[in-house]
Amino acid sequence: MSSHPENDPEDPAPFQGQVRHSNVSARVPEEVGAGVFANGILLLTGTHELVLDFLLRLGEPHRVVSRVILPLAVARQMIHALQENLKSYEDRFGAPAMPRYRPPAPSASAASSAENASEGLPGAAPEAGTIPGVSESLHPENVPAPPPGPPSIDEIYGDLRIPDTLLSGRYANAVLIRHSPTEFSFDFITNIYPRSAVSARVHMAVPNVPGMLHSLIRSMSIPPTQP
Repeated sequence: MSSHPENDPEDPAPFQGQVRHSNVSARVPEEVGAGVFANGILLLTGTHELVLDFLLRLGEPHRVVSRVILPLAVARQMIHALQENLKSYEDRFGAPAMPRYRPPAPSASAASSAENASEGLPGAAPEAGTIPGVSESLHPENVPAPPPGPPSIDEIYGDLRIPDTLLSGRYANAVLIRHSPTEFSFDFITNIYPRSAVSARVHMAVPNVPGMLHSLIRSMSIPPTQP
């Protein structure tokens, strides 16, 4: 007669119980407390989870400073919470100010060359085959090439630095979002008995947050790749 482990008194059934938690009282480990600053994000959608790679794009190569793994249901909750936080931010501080790019002013020599070329002065003769006063955009060699296709995932991560300590990432099944006039802070929390704990803390400047929300919404609308 075959034996059934669940009926063996020397092999009791595993304990079961309902986990109760409070995100507000989550423990913050010392190595997580300061958090990391990020100004970019990459998202990887799996069958059951969403991987958030937070980037620091300062200097070369860009670096992954935190990798967080969320169940898809929690990722959807994060989108909703982030939308509410952005709405609260806009009600209090106005729409996030996006950074403006100001191209550098041309040097004196460059300005002089451009002026000479436009006036047809000596030393700035037009190239062979061109007609002064006719836009160079009419010449075939000046027709812009079609934009390249999006880079592959191997190309993207080939240009990133990922420390070995971040390869496995940090799991979280809850997210706590806070904001100030200048930044948003994300506490990724593991709600596991006996106490909730912050597994990763990430800070982002306010102008980067709307783009992050857009990426989250777009990633969650794409069906995951089937194995």
